Amino acid sequence: MSFPPDPPARMPQLEPDAWTDEVRAMFAAWTKGPFKEAGKNPVLKTFAHHPKLADLFSQLNIHLLLTSTVPVRQRQIAIMRTAWLCKAKYMWSSHLRTSLGFGLEPELFRPLQVGADDPYFSDFETTIILATEELVRDRRISEESWRALSGEWDNQQLLDFMFTVGAYVLVAGVMRSTGVEREPELLELAAKFGAPD
Repeated sequence: MSFPPDPPARMPQLEPDAWTDEVRAMFAAWTKGPFKEAGKNPVLKTFAHHPKLADLFSQLNIHLLLTSTVPVRQRQIAIMRTAWLCKAKYMWSSHLRTSLGFGLEPELFRPLQVGADDPYFSDFETTIILATEELVRDRRISEESWRALSGEWDNQQLLDFMFTVGAYVLVAGVMRSTGVEREPELLELAAKFGAPD
């Protein structure tokens, strides 16, 4: 079954025949991280227009994805709620795939669209969602949410969380503005589990 493609990107992906040594080195850095076929990833092929910037950003993003002190489930809750709030279709759809790859249950996805009011979440997960919403909306975690987070997390985890939400707000703006197009697999996941308008 095929799904309607996304509109053409404003900034086309940089194709292999235009790659320089610097671009190839950037892809190599990502391949050592979370992407086994970085050179086929639409987001990275968009970032490839500015390999120096992409290389610097990759160091932060790879940490947030692989070596963050925030547990995987909690991190994915923050990333996916950020993607939903920012209406970042590519980010949301790609993290459906990432979450399933990490073994998270698909029943998580609909409540993440609702937010903190959904009874699906534990008390602490609700706090993570509230703090994520506060960071996206106000750029500041409320006193109540801060107390609840710091009762469970140490300072490294708090910083990893805040940098995760902040970085994904940034990338959501880049993805939406450049118009990165989803691959068929992501379109299928979005059709199955929903995606922001």
